[in-house]
Amino acid sequence: MANATIAITGAGGFLGKALTALLKKNNFEVVSISRSSGVDITKAETLTTIPDFDCLIHLAAHTFVPDSYNNTAAFFSINLNGTLNALELCKKRNARFIFSGSYVYGQPNYLPVDENHPINMWNPYASSKIICEQLCHVYNKEFQVPVDILRIFNIYGPGQNSSFLIPKIIEGVFKGQLNLETLTPRRDFIYVNDVCNAFLQCLLIHSEEQTFNVYNIGSGSSYSVQQIVDKVISFTGLNPTISCNEKDVPLKLKM
Repeated sequence: MANATIAITGAGGFLGKALTALLKKNNFEVVSISRSSGVDITKAETLTTIPDFDCLIHLAAHTFVPDSYNNTAAFFSINLNGTLNALELCKKRNARFIFSGSYVYGQPNYLPVDENHPINMWNPYASSKIICEQLCHVYNKEFQVPVDILRIFNIYGPGQNSSFLIPKIIEGVFKGQLNLETLTPRRDFIYVNDVCNAFLQCLLIHSEEQTFNVYNIGSGSSYSVQQIVDKVISFTGLNPTISCNEKDVPLKLKM
């Protein structure tokens, strides 16, 4: 699918900017879909001005897990309506759809977690992603929209909002005061450039046939919050004050 035209929702976000740069470097034409360009994927009436494309990569979504508890209705509305409108657009344009999914497995039943592992609506954010995957199934089965789902684990990298774990730890270490809820949860973290390369490879192996594929996108290794803190302190040589309020409810991390 080299030299194809790729539309990207959420192109102005943390992952969207990095992916846009990589695709352009690899000679893809990129159509940026973002509110700053006057297009809101959650509002179908604004989508008519989008130029033709061969594939749509849907990144736009609410992703910060605490918000899924604090503003649940708005969180679901944006994630589900955005995905539904993006799929409908691909149906009308006879285009391929690549969905930016998430870790949807909850507490693992076995390791390593593969794509056949049972899914689990273990928080509102994961639940919204699972429902979006079900919409993908419908549009693939009923309307023959080719779909790839990339279940991205815990992404990190330059430009990420400091509300998320790794930038929060780095910022706290440099400020000399780090406040965390707990140090015990373990997560699989993957660097933003590796995630972008996964999207690129997904485009390059494209088949013209109707397909439905699911891929886990992770590093294959897990680290506790404590290990991440130790690594940052080791790299910087700094000695911050660390406060930790261990609770029965684990720290809600972005997935």
